[in-house]
Amino acid sequence: MSAMEKLHENLKYIGLVAKSADGLDKIVKFFEKKNIEILFMKGHFDLGIKCLEIDEILKKTNFIISCGGDGTLISTARKLALKNAYVLGIHAGSLGFLTDIRLDELEKFWDEFCAGNYVVERPLMLEISLIKGKKASKFYAFNDVAISRKSAAPSAKIDAFLDGKYFNTYFGDGVIICSPTGSTAYNMSANGPIIYPLSDVFCVTPICSHSLTQRPLILPKKYQLSFKKANESAIVCVIDGQDRFEFAEFDEIKIAVNNTRANLIRHANRDYFDVLKLKLQWGYSEVRK
Repeated sequence: MSAMEKLHENLKYIGLVAKSADGLDKIVKFFEKKNIEILFMKGHFDLGIKCLEIDEILKKTNFIISCGGDGTLISTARKLALKNAYVLGIHAGSLGFLTDIRLDELEKFWDEFCAGNYVVERPLMLEISLIKGKKASKFYAFNDVAISRKSAAPSAKIDAFLDGKYFNTYFGDGVIICSPTGSTAYNMSANGPIIYPLSDVFCVTPICSHSLTQRPLILPKKYQLSFKKANESAIVCVIDGQDRFEFAEFDEIKIAVNNTRANLIRHANRDYFDVLKLKLQWGYSEVRK
């Protein structure tokens, strides 16, 4: 464990992002007993208490708790891209693919954490540039970018370029570009492959293609993809299901991996394949109760 990752030492503040008020009182009281102050982050709902901007919190701590589901963790990781912060996901509800600590497990996990018994996973994130003339608006995706036709619009026709060279046209409902972590999200529902989340690759998956020869494509992270509209269909670009843009407002969309990563605090004994078995019910008989 590097010096940077000795997060359990001299911890006085923790930032907190929450989807709802459920369980927050329990979290605050727990950390009060540990002499750790919770700093609430703005942006999710009105807590009726003082909330701070991300940059204000990061002046005091780079340890952030995301309390909610996978969507809350994804939103938090995107906001913290390039900020050298670490995120612990606590799920309030059913187990997700990303949040692996239940609220009732917090005390046990914290004992292990304070003993240095944890790991930091660094999954890749996607960097998206929306190009208009000489201007580029930059965003980050934890899971995926979907470039797709609007509901009831004619089929989308999208030209794809690999490192600036034309290589394909996607004709159908659109195309998904996903990170390894995002392979179990929209990509999986479009029959894309499941990719181990710490792999140095990303994936391009057609959505309901008009051609049966179109198949998902896994690429090394060194490549850059770019997309341009090839017909007049109404097409949107949706980042992590959270930010939505009209493709007509831009000339080109560029997507790359680069070295942007999230920093996720995990159980030392977390097994990704156990999560897959549980969520996808692998190995379960149809008649098993």
